[in-house]
Amino acid sequence: MRSNLGKLMKACVFVYFIILTLTLGHVFFYTDMQEFMHADKEAANRDFTGDWILDTGETVKIDVITAGKLGGSFTASKTLPSKMEETDSIYFSTSNLNFTIYVNEDKIYSFNTAENLTGTGDGISYHMIGLGTKDEDAVVRIEAKAAFGDGHGGQINEMQFGNEELYRYAVMRRNVTGMNLSILMIIFGVVIIAFFFGMSYRNSMMRSLWALGLSAILFGLWSLCDTGLPQLLSGSTYASREIVYLILHLAGFPMIYFVNSKTKQQKKIYPYLSFAFMVICLMCLLIARYIYGIDMHRMVAVIYFSYAIQLIWLIIMLIDNELYCRKRSVSSYMKFFYVGAAVFVATSFIDMGRYMAVKRGSIWHGSWFRFGLVIFFLFMGFQIFDWWAKEKSSLERDRFINHLLQYIMGEMDPDDKIDKVLEYLCTELHADRAYIFEDMGDGTFDNTYEYCAEGVTPEIDNLKGVKYKGVIDTWYEEYKRGGHILIYDLEKYREVSENMYEVLKPQGIKTLVTGPLILNGSYIGFFGVDNPPVNMMEEISEIIRLLMFFLSELVATRDNQRRLIDYSYHDALTEVGNRRALREFERDSLDTSRPYGFIMCDVNGLKAVNDTEGHGAGDAMIKNVSSALTEVFGRDNVYRLGGDEFAVYTYEDYSQTFESKIEKVRDLVEQKGIHVAMGGSFAQNGDKDYNSHKMEADKRMYDEKRRFYRDANDRRGRQRL
Repeated sequence: MRSNLGKLMKACVFVYFIILTLTLGHVFFYTDMQEFMHADKEAANRDFTGDWILDTGETVKIDVITAGKLGGSFTASKTLPSKMEETDSIYFSTSNLNFTIYVNEDKIYSFNTAENLTGTGDGISYHMIGLGTKDEDAVVRIEAKAAFGDGHGGQINEMQFGNEELYRYAVMRRNVTGMNLSILMIIFGVVIIAFFFGMSYRNSMMRSLWALGLSAILFGLWSLCDTGLPQLLSGSTYASREIVYLILHLAGFPMIYFVNSKTKQQKKIYPYLSFAFMVICLMCLLIARYIYGIDMHRMVAVIYFSYAIQLIWLIIMLIDNELYCRKRSVSSYMKFFYVGAAVFVATSFIDMGRYMAVKRGSIWHGSWFRFGLVIFFLFMGFQIFDWWAKEKSSLERDRFINHLLQYIMGEMDPDDKIDKVLEYLCTELHADRAYIFEDMGDGTFDNTYEYCAEGVTPEIDNLKGVKYKGVIDTWYEEYKRGGHILIYDLEKYREVSENMYEVLKPQGIKTLVTGPLILNGSYIGFFGVDNPPVNMMEEISEIIRLLMFFLSELVATRDNQRRLIDYSYHDALTEVGNRRALREFERDSLDTSRPYGFIMCDVNGLKAVNDTEGHGAGDAMIKNVSSALTEVFGRDNVYRLGGDEFAVYTYEDYSQTFESKIEKVRDLVEQKGIHVAMGGSFAQNGDKDYNSHKMEADKRMYDEKRRFYRDANDRRGRQRL
């Protein structure tokens, strides 16, 4: 049944595309769309610019002359065709030209520019002169004069004869690309601003979106008016002219403001400078216009200078930001923006150069600029999506870390916290293993912590003593360059490090993500996950990067706790156990079911040495005695009870061995000129009542100590006699 439904759906989709193709084909090939597509060709057949006769008798093409070049005005005439239709007209556009048209000496049309904010010029104006069969073979005459008071400029850009609809098609066809690109920019800006105001929460990335949207609308509006189509469709000649001459000044600041908000350093000087130059240039234009009477058409250089300065600030700002990021070894996260900005800047300067040097006064300039703007905003859209995706990933990582912290919150012991972290990493990242390796300080690394997914064989016992030189050093060098390591295919990684490959291959590793543990600027080990899903590698690498310092701090906390515990259970001078360690050993670890012995040891003459030679000499005596005891009985079995007293527990099979070790200690300390009092008690068959043996050993030690001081006094007495 499911198979039949699948075939039916495929058939529906197939039929749908056939219907869609037939519909679009009919629209394209069998409607007036064909007239639109071929309007340029029809317009060429109805070109009316040639064979105009000036009042000097010279025959010219009327679109290649200007009033300024002919002394500020000109008169030209031409005979109309001998066969005409009632729908025929003359269509043309002018730039900054006042004129009157006569047919057989009858005045039929007149156009004079009105003074406006930008001056006395009109930019581009479109005109239609209606004719009919009555005008066959009639002479049409144009008396033209430059709109500017100084007589400069003033021209007819193009002229066609025929049907009005064809002319509109021709103009639209010629400018459709520029129009669509301009409209696309405006739509982009409107969508961005709508998105900005529609957001209930604006994070750091979104707060300046209004500036990008406004800049896109202003640039799109300028670009659209510069095509001349708004004038053709609406007749808004002067509104379009003011947009063309003023909007460029206003569009640059929000662009600079937005870009600066997305750089890492965000220097306020750049938007301040952009705003200052915008105000200065606008003031210069208005002062020149109303105080000195200069038409803005004569100040295109000032307008382009303002725009060029904004582009220069943009270039400097991007270079400055990139240097800032490279100096700190961080990513600018603006790769799409750089591409779009490079195209935007390059095409802008190309168009400015073409307008100023090659086609000044032409209505066809701006194509490169529009293309660059659309590319810029297109890549800006990609960049915003990239920023949004990164921010979304960042939020996901933050949630991951927060859940991890909640997961380990109940654990107090650092070791347990580390185990919990690895368990969480392995489980949530769908990896086989999560682990930590630590530097042992002898040129090797040990796998000290590990968590394995269900069914995965643990490797912690097999990964001890992994050599730094030739193995781990490869990763350490990569850590220094990139901060973490991603291995997508272990077989390909073999080319990087054969030795590391030999360590990883037996573990069944195919993919891997790892990062260093760093404490006080030094590497103390590394951690990672084995065989995570390939599609999650990049995301996992960021999580690893975030956890580097967290896990490093946990390891440091563990070490500090171990040191504190060690201090609380060990004597600071001799590093053997203290009284607390002795009590804990007797309570938790002493095996009274087997033969054991207890020894009390006291350093004789310590007070005299402290009084005569100083406490440093006394400390040396204590350390020498401790050294002798640990040499014979082992460090874990010796305890300093305070001052000059030591206690020892030892497991021996025979009392003879026990006594011989006591004598060995005596010999060792006497070789260093030290006398000790020692008393021992041995439980041959074990004895739960270890306190009785302690009391017996203590009694024997004090008996020996009294004999030592009595003999010493006797010796001093004989010496006095």
